[in-house]
Amino acid sequence: MIILEKSSFIPPYGDFLYDFSFFPLAAKEKRNKDQNGFDHKIHLTLLNFLEDLFSQDVRNTIVYICDSQDQREFYRKILFDKWYNEFSIERFEKLDFKLVNDGSDYLITTYISIVTLRENPHLDDLKDFTKSNMEEFENYKFE
Repeated sequence: MIILEKSSFIPPYGDFLYDFSFFPLAAKEKRNKDQNGFDHKIHLTLLNFLEDLFSQDVRNTIVYICDSQDQREFYRKILFDKWYNEFSIERFEKLDFKLVNDGSDYLITTYISIVTLRENPHLDDLKDFTKSNMEEFENYKFE
C-alpha cells in the first residue's frame, strides 16, 4: 500500500510537500514464504507512482522516513538509496538526514530523505528549511 499525505511540516510552499510511505497490506506473520521475499516489482510500482506525482507539478516534494519499529530502518535506507541511485540521479535532488537522539535510557536513529525535482523553483529554500528543521529535531530530547 502506498500512502501520500500533506506533510505536517508546512514551509511557505507547503501545498507541495508530502509525507510518503509504503508497506505490505498483510502483516508479516500472515504472509506466506514467497510474499516475504524481495519483490522486484515493488520498486517499479513506487517509481511509477512517484513519476506521476512529480509530473503533476515541478514543486512537488516527498519526505520519506524509514520506519524503525522493527530496528530495520538502516536496511530500508539502503534499499531506498539503491532504488534512487538506479533510476533517478540526474532528474532528482535527494537530501538525506540521519538524526540520532539519545537520552539516559534510549537511542533513536531516524533516517529521513527528502526528494524533489532539480528544477523545483523552491529547491534552495527547501534545503534551508530542511536543514533548520533537522537541527531543531536533533536538539529535541524525548522524555
